[in-house]
Amino acid sequence: MALISRVPGAFILFLIFQLFRNNVLARNILVARNGTTIALNTTMAMNTSKEALPTFGDSVQILGAMKRTDQNFQDGLQLDLFSPKSRTLEVQQNKSPLGAQFVTGNTGGPFVALSNYSYIIKMNETANDLIAKLEIPYNPAMLSTMGVSQANTYVATLAADQKSWAIDDATRNVHVLENNTRIIKMTSLDGEYMLVGRQLADTGNVFVQFGQGATRTVNFTGGPGVQEGEFIDGMRFSVQANNSMGLNVNLKPGINPGTLPANTMSLNSFAWIVNTSSPFSKIDAKMLVPFNRNMLVAMKPAGSSPTTMLTVAKRALNGTSGQFMPIDAARQKVLELPDDRIEVSGMTQLDGQYVILVTNAPKPP
Repeated sequence: MALISRVPGAFILFLIFQLFRNNVLARNILVARNGTTIALNTTMAMNTSKEALPTFGDSVQILGAMKRTDQNFQDGLQLDLFSPKSRTLEVQQNKSPLGAQFVTGNTGGPFVALSNYSYIIKMNETANDLIAKLEIPYNPAMLSTMGVSQANTYVATLAADQKSWAIDDATRNVHVLENNTRIIKMTSLDGEYMLVGRQLADTGNVFVQFGQGATRTVNFTGGPGVQEGEFIDGMRFSVQANNSMGLNVNLKPGINPGTLPANTMSLNSFAWIVNTSSPFSKIDAKMLVPFNRNMLVAMKPAGSSPTTMLTVAKRALNGTSGQFMPIDAARQKVLELPDDRIEVSGMTQLDGQYVILVTNAPKPP
């Protein structure tokens, strides 16, 4: 009987042990399953988050009350902005943008597109009251194959006349650690943007030396867009040419007073000699001709006014005794400090000799 009485007790202990073991296994399995579920849910959440990023044509909500909207897009575009009121925007893709070789605001080149499309951003209303930043990612390996350094990447904005991609070094920032290039200090986002790169070892603006030869020539590509070149003294050309052409500038010392209009003097002791490789090509150009304010003050110590006293005059490229004739005043605009240059627009032919005339100047001693 004692043996029989002990057997049920042992059996009961065995059952209790089995129940405890099964409960632990069940908990472990549940944890594993829950872990798998959590991992799956996390992966799904990440995929859902990626899929939830807007793409081209989607309406994106912009927070108001100067709250931050930090919006990424599926292709890597990022907009970071603060707006005083709630708005919406959308980003469209342009697969046939203006060629990247047509760049203004930065000299040197050539420039190439680092993407096969541009971005067109449209807000639901005109907004010029933003604090905004736009950044576009780049692939360092791709840059290397294209001969573009990270320091020569730019986010360019399509100019108002749609003839060039405008670059502003004052609002440009390259974030090397994150492999993206930005426009900062933006107050509006409406416009078209493209990531471009310059295939050149130099960084920043490139200034051309006077003279002849490959390194002293500004090359303009024929086409619908505008390109720029600037020489070491600040003489700058913005040119839209139907055909490709090269441009050089030389200095010619000595100005014969007899070749100047009556009651004028030359501000400088030299003339700029501009010649192109295609003088009869159809072009639409603008020149920025620099002037030395100190020399004008020296001529008119009692008072000088660049706006009313300075004008650009021109004569034929090979002229030796011909008169310098003032270019139409309606096409000239004096840009005073900090530029101190005279803008001459609407040029259809550039070859020639140029001087800056000073009107009402004192007679030479």
